[in-house]
Amino acid sequence: MRSPRSQATFILVFSILVGAGTYLYLIGYQAQLRSANELLPVLVARSEIASGTSYAEMTAQSLYEVRELPRSALPADVLTPERAIDAGLKSRGVLSAGQLLTSSFFTTNIRPEPGLPIPKGMLAVTISVDEVSRVGNFVLPGSRVVVFTTSGTSTGNSQTRVLLPDVIVIGIGNQTDVSLSSTTPLPSPLVTVALPPKDAQALVLATQSARLTLALAYANDPNSVLRSTAIGAEG
Repeated sequence: MRSPRSQATFILVFSILVGAGTYLYLIGYQAQLRSANELLPVLVARSEIASGTSYAEMTAQSLYEVRELPRSALPADVLTPERAIDAGLKSRGVLSAGQLLTSSFFTTNIRPEPGLPIPKGMLAVTISVDEVSRVGNFVLPGSRVVVFTTSGTSTGNSQTRVLLPDVIVIGIGNQTDVSLSSTTPLPSPLVTVALPPKDAQALVLATQSARLTLALAYANDPNSVLRSTAIGAEG
């Protein structure tokens, strides 16, 4: 049998070892908690960023901002102010507002998205107008136009009104990427425009009951002309 003194010594040593082990465990656990809750500055999209936007364009246009988020909730390839990528790389899809920028979301090769470049929340509507009504065929993709309607009145006269004061053209015929500076008019009578749903409905109705004419303005800004001349829109 052990003597009372040796038993006391054993208990004391055991207690010290248990206490030291507990202390070291708590220190390690607290370190893990601090590491998990550590805030890391990361890059986040300020607003929606179109697919195919280069990292250089995002930086130049301040399309992203820096936010501090818990390290434990972040993917390994998240971009930080200190962790940059090649400026020529482009986003492989649309970045939503608040979305983290990660290196895996950028690539060197971007496939063009199929279909028309329709802005979010709008509808594409195609109308047919002759070259006179298209300002001699000088309306091009990217043009902003005024849409006039001419129709008969109850008295037998004709009346011309502004139907839509500022409409973006997104296609002429089957072409969608012609520069506004192009000197080569496109001969197709088909003009595709992007409109909010309510304006799209008004334009479709007008094609059935009135003659349509498009107008261009200086600096591709028809609103400035309409405001200065006080031309009213159709109610």
